[in-house]
Amino acid sequence: MSNKSADNLIKSKIHSLITKLDYEQRILFLLKNMGPQRFTDFEKISNMSKSTLSKYLNKLLDQDLIKKKIHEDKKPRYYITNKGIEEINKKFFNQEDNLLYYDKLRDITLKLDDLIKFYKKISIEDSIIFKIVGIISKIGDKFLSIEKNEDLFLTMFYIFLNSVTTKEYKFELKEFCKHYNVKKLRIEFYIDKIMSSNLGFYMFQRMEDMFFFHEKDIVGTMTLHLINETLQDILIKMNLSGLKSILDLDAIAEKISGELIKMDLIWDADPSKGIIGIKEPFEMLIEKILIKNALDMGFSKTFLMDLALQSEKLARSKGGLNSLINIIEGSERYEDLNVVAINEDINQFFDELIEKVRGFCPKCGKTMLESDIVNKCPRCGIEFKPEQLIQDISTASKVSMMFKKKLELEDSEIECPNPNCHYYVKLSWGECPNCGTSLTKQE
Repeated sequence: MSNKSADNLIKSKIHSLITKLDYEQRILFLLKNMGPQRFTDFEKISNMSKSTLSKYLNKLLDQDLIKKKIHEDKKPRYYITNKGIEEINKKFFNQEDNLLYYDKLRDITLKLDDLIKFYKKISIEDSIIFKIVGIISKIGDKFLSIEKNEDLFLTMFYIFLNSVTTKEYKFELKEFCKHYNVKKLRIEFYIDKIMSSNLGFYMFQRMEDMFFFHEKDIVGTMTLHLINETLQDILIKMNLSGLKSILDLDAIAEKISGELIKMDLIWDADPSKGIIGIKEPFEMLIEKILIKNALDMGFSKTFLMDLALQSEKLARSKGGLNSLINIIEGSERYEDLNVVAINEDINQFFDELIEKVRGFCPKCGKTMLESDIVNKCPRCGIEFKPEQLIQDISTASKVSMMFKKKLELEDSEIECPNPNCHYYVKLSWGECPNCGTSLTKQE
């Protein structure tokens, strides 16, 4: 592709964007993405009259959002200032268009000559080509190091069509392969190639459907932000006063997914409209990312093991709990970092834990280390004999989830069991503060 063709593709995208901006934002956006401009050139690309352009240029000069100085060609040009860049970034915060840098995209577009020609040959519209080029520009040289061919190009198109951010384009794999006359095995091979190359993609499945997002797109950016913000809050609480209650990994994931749904970034099921949601599989992926990021932040493996064993969501997913154990052990495989079925026996990893484990508490499922000499569980307080410790991770997970449900029940409000007292109490109180009736349940 010639330099002129690359420029035209990018300028076409810029032109479609600026029509949605007011005059001040339009000027700042053009200067940021197309570099310093002469007044005459500005007039041609801004779709503004001379008088209007002059008016808003002077206004932005007064606000120190742009400046005017002599360019190396000895002619005056307008430049955007750091203050102006900050101002336009506010408009495009967390939007893909904020990453539109003219020189960078021009360079990557030239390197993707074969990809662009192929997409045009199969009649993919320019707006979609530009978005795929934008995704690749975020990945950079790692993508360019993969051997390029038409199967790889089709796979990137398939990933785009099945991105969480482009739900309007959904294309089932078998139909996609049939439509573009490509073997399903080839697309699956390049999905594996792309995912295993650590390019920043995440993937999850909902039945037969695959969904993708990238760490630098709006879904990835906000998901990672919410996860890391949650982990930072947990660390602060642990350091200041200790955790007062057992953390619930499922509840954490549901809270984060709820925020993403409010932002209209992911969606739940709506049977009345025939909408199949992605909330549950996305929550499973949230849990995996959270465990991985917590490990990177320095959380202990014992703490993370206790957190993982209580996940009812991943326990329902084939291989889900197994993958959490793998992540705690430091796995970097994308199969572990994404919700994918893994046909391995979870208990084979028990002996491979770096922090050697004695077993798990028979009452609450807490991880007990070899260094825990006292035969008393620090979580539930039960005293046990060493031979009573659970030695099976799957069983420990079930016990841990049952203990979590019991705590939830004790923390919920119920009517006092005394038929003459209608006070609402919690079982964890021990007795009713109104009538003194014992609330202790017999084990």
